[in-house]
Amino acid sequence: MKKKIIAANFKMNKTDEDIKKYFAVFLDRINGLKNKTSFNDLDAELIFAPPFTALRETHKIIEPYLDFMKLSSQNIYFEKSGAYTGEISIDMIKSCGCTYAIIGHSERRNIFKESDELTGKKIEAIYNDGGITPILCIGENLEIRRQNGQEKFVERQLAVGLNCIKGRNVSSLIVAYEPVWAIGTGIPIKADDGEAMHKFISGYITSNFSIGEFRVIYGGSVTEANIKELMDNPHIDGVLVGGASLDPQSFYNIFKLAAA
Repeated sequence: MKKKIIAANFKMNKTDEDIKKYFAVFLDRINGLKNKTSFNDLDAELIFAPPFTALRETHKIIEPYLDFMKLSSQNIYFEKSGAYTGEISIDMIKSCGCTYAIIGHSERRNIFKESDELTGKKIEAIYNDGGITPILCIGENLEIRRQNGQEKFVERQLAVGLNCIKGRNVSSLIVAYEPVWAIGTGIPIKADDGEAMHKFISGYITSNFSIGEFRVIYGGSVTEANIKELMDNPHIDGVLVGGASLDPQSFYNIFKLAAA
């Protein structure tokens, strides 16, 4: 049985000192949970995606918990090295202990104008290099959803983003469905609509690609209030949490509810 994914995306937040304070609280809660249950019995995997500057510090802190806590970068560039000021390579994030990388987040697409084609190049670089599982983010804006064009839109994002693995066998993939209109608004998608889209994504991937283990997770104003309703749906395999992950108690509560 595949484990649920509970991922925290800190975005452009938290220095090393902030990270130390955060995990002092979070791991205290986790260690309290350990007294009541075995970590091996938990039906979930935690992924933390701090800013690049905090990757090493985060890995050092979570190292004793790597059986169910993993490290992710928030992005990568598809070249291995070179004159690409401000970018980070796969080898660099691997040297920090990352086993995941978020690719094509809606903020990268919308603010920094990253295209489906660029996202596809990053996915290709990850699979050619090995050792990293991509968390491919996809999702429509409000105008597209109002026109009922969300399935066609995310299908194109998947087709272009995953074109490099067409006809190949790959071991793992996480797709994060982000309805752009729900991110940071406090207005999450209705659970039924989320389940319908996750089912569509799952069906499309199953029909078009050969992936050993893939999971489709939800990202978009995930909170303690809606996590249980979201996770009760059979095709929602986890969540990518933004703002609510910045508070260690809030994220612990989300994790505990999701893993229950």
